[in-house]
Amino acid sequence: MLKQKKYFIPLIIIYVILISVLVMTAINPGIDYSISDFMTSGGAVTFTIGNTLEIWAEPVPLLPICFILAMCAVYCIRIKEKGILPRLLGLGLAAGGAILSWQIVYRTVKYYCKLRDITQPWTVGEGPFLSDKLWLKLVCAVAGVGIMFLFVFISLKIKQDLMKPLQRMFAFIIIALLAELAVVEGLKLIFGRMRYREWINTLDGYWPWYRLNGKPASDAFKSFPSGHTASAALLLPVTFVLNALGKEKAARYARICTLVWVLIVMTSRIMAGAHFLSDVCAGALITVTITAVTGAIVFRDGKFTKEEK
Repeated sequence: MLKQKKYFIPLIIIYVILISVLVMTAINPGIDYSISDFMTSGGAVTFTIGNTLEIWAEPVPLLPICFILAMCAVYCIRIKEKGILPRLLGLGLAAGGAILSWQIVYRTVKYYCKLRDITQPWTVGEGPFLSDKLWLKLVCAVAGVGIMFLFVFISLKIKQDLMKPLQRMFAFIIIALLAELAVVEGLKLIFGRMRYREWINTLDGYWPWYRLNGKPASDAFKSFPSGHTASAALLLPVTFVLNALGKEKAARYARICTLVWVLIVMTSRIMAGAHFLSDVCAGALITVTITAVTGAIVFRDGKFTKEEK
């Protein structure tokens, strides 16, 4: 798959851009801080845009992943000739999708709650209700499970014959999701970089992205890499579902829209003071790398489905 020019050349271009940024910010960490200072000083309109996008940056890319998990769960549960293992796998995928959808709902609500005024920079507090209340977590859990039930209901309407060719695509997306979550969270624990909106209150020298600071004391020290950017880029492997369905033109447009959305998320995270330029570039690079490596392994014969000739 990745040996084809239509995938290989854009991948090389993306790598050159992202790695160049990381190299420049490693040589001169002040670039990170200068860009953050410039992008967070635009007044109320800028902060409104940045904070609004911060709230919605996560559910947009991850909800399609939940739907893919629901489809895969239904497909596995419907398999009867291979015993109980596929059914157990299906139930596990459904449970994982429910947990993910719950986190999406809760984190979206939490981002809203923590802003006293969406037009102001970093006025972190509690809004109409406390985001750490148990009752709110339960409401979000019910909403998350409800979303997953809806996705499962829709998946049950899809014929098994239509989902069977997508087996490899399901594996591709699930592996990419698990790898992205593990790598990003692991690196956050290793680097422990202070976020710009915290740094601006201390001016404690420059914290270059490559410096290992150890386990972060709080979320304020989880700047590198950007999890939102990495999650947004997870839409990239999802677009290959269209290729597997023979919708090549739609797949190309979907990938262009994905790249635009990733750029929007990257911009919003810097505008909100949550990340530096190097953080968002690293987040994008992680998911692009995972997508490329996983795709090269799963589709090593160059075919998106077993039925392709």
